[in-house]
Amino acid sequence: MSNPVYSFHNHRFSFATGALALHQNLMTCVIVGRNYPVTVSNDHDWLTAQIICIKPGVPHRVTVPEGGAEIVYLDGIQLAAAQSAFAPLSPEWHALPDAFEAQDHTAISVFRDLLNTDHTPPDPDVMKVVHALYTEPFTRLSQSDLADALYLERTQALRHFKATTGQTFRRFKIWAAIVSATRSAHQGEQIGLAGIETGFSDAAHLARTASTVFGVTPTAGLSGLTGIVTLPGIPPLHQPK
Repeated sequence: MSNPVYSFHNHRFSFATGALALHQNLMTCVIVGRNYPVTVSNDHDWLTAQIICIKPGVPHRVTVPEGGAEIVYLDGIQLAAAQSAFAPLSPEWHALPDAFEAQDHTAISVFRDLLNTDHTPPDPDVMKVVHALYTEPFTRLSQSDLADALYLERTQALRHFKATTGQTFRRFKIWAAIVSATRSAHQGEQIGLAGIETGFSDAAHLARTASTVFGVTPTAGLSGLTGIVTLPGIPPLHQPK
């Protein structure tokens, strides 16, 4: 029996009208306004467009217009160094949310390739760790666990993980946990319990993290969240040519 081949995940958050306060995405984000353009801004710049790509780690605010928007996070994307903090995307990106609806992994993979500058198949050992972060967020793997899994010294393992995923090990753990907590809460789990089950110390810890990552508290965020879909990408060994 062959070993499973793991891949990065892709997430679609369907969000109603509202505003997201200053926050920083941990993963590459594409926002698609359903009926009207969305506005992304920070203390220096602003952009209003139907479809906007937001670079990870960039502080920004979002205004979602009437009709709402689809907020898509593409894990593991490594954007070009010259990529703007937030930039408009072409109309073809309107089909990205539909690809989630149809569970069209191939179409999502094609969209990922339009942004990703690194098309080298990722290290399978790193992807096993990423899979564990997605599926077992409560365990919060340690740096020593990472080093053992990658057969590297701790500092080398941390560097290799970031080079492979585009994100630090600590931040990827936070991301996997907050997405898992959001999904559980959206499905009806109590917010505090959803946080504890995914490794947050308490409801206040979850609220602080949600505000930092999404620009909204869990309670306010869930009131505006109309749907969440997470799909794995096509495993590297099965990427379309």
